[in-house]
Amino acid sequence: MKHYLTKKHKKSNPIKIAFFIFLIFISIYYYYFYNSLLSKTINAIDNKERNINEDEINFEHFEANIFDKIKDRIKGPTLMFLNEYYFINGLIRKYKPKKLLEIGVCSGGMSAVILNAIMDRDDTFLYSCDLEKDNYINSGYKVGSVVKNNFPEFQKKWKLYTGNTTSAFIEEIGGDIDFVFIDTAHVMPGEVLNMIEIFPFLKKGAIIGFDDIDHQTRSSLYNITNFYPCNNLLFSILRGKKIIPIKNKNTFIFSKIGAVILDENQEQYYFEYFYLLTNIWSYIPNKFEIILIRNLISKYYKPFYLSMFDKALKFNYDRLSKNSMLEKDYIIYTFKDSKRIKPFSSHL
Repeated sequence: MKHYLTKKHKKSNPIKIAFFIFLIFISIYYYYFYNSLLSKTINAIDNKERNINEDEINFEHFEANIFDKIKDRIKGPTLMFLNEYYFINGLIRKYKPKKLLEIGVCSGGMSAVILNAIMDRDDTFLYSCDLEKDNYINSGYKVGSVVKNNFPEFQKKWKLYTGNTTSAFIEEIGGDIDFVFIDTAHVMPGEVLNMIEIFPFLKKGAIIGFDDIDHQTRSSLYNITNFYPCNNLLFSILRGKKIIPIKNKNTFIFSKIGAVILDENQEQYYFEYFYLLTNIWSYIPNKFEIILIRNLISKYYKPFYLSMFDKALKFNYDRLSKNSMLEKDYIIYTFKDSKRIKPFSSHL
């Protein structure tokens, strides 16, 4: 009888019962843990495929109060919409770049937005470059007039270069550039050349912002002779994380503005970027631009890439000349044609 009672006591041992209950709770916990982990992994793969992070789709709302302080003071002939200003403001406020570059200034509205976004940080500075000295929208205004007229307090953090291509200024500006906003020709070879000019001077993981990456969708431009947009191509091909304003993560819309957080080791993609130059060009840069760009390419890139540039230049020069388009030499803008200096031809 004693032996029987001992066995019965062991079968009903509360420690074993508690251990059994513990195992049940552990099983339930790990079931939900691994399901949650699996869900996160699937979402991460989905985000990687789209190359857009869910927490980075609303930059136009990120610290919007910073831009709100000055939005009523941005006056003059500008082509930017408020949501674009908010978008760039949000990018700068979140990632806190130190050395910023703007290529294509026009009135200077975006210059003011960028400067405003860095004014509370001592270790920041903006360099801006524009091919022209006068505003192409309204010749009564100088390039950068919005900053000069409306925000004189910002100029301590700003240096403006005008009257030449970026190649003329980039070595003086120097390296470690970690944020760039490009708003120039929008047609080949425009922004492609701008990127080639600045690649050797970028910090790893630099952010590149573009305006008018939807240029190819505008019906008003469909029938314009020699219209070959490049922003969409360049934005598409740049290796890195793409960011555009998104209202609904399940619905795509054509965005006017976007940015790329570049992958490291961009050198391995140079062939792809230079190969964009083999597309059809809308215009030929003038003599002085070509000399400066060729000198820069020969100094910072392998000879193969200089050869690629020269072949693309020769091909497009001959094509434009054959089609009697060379003398027109238009860069097509949304609102008007901008005549430029007669193109360089004597060495071709």
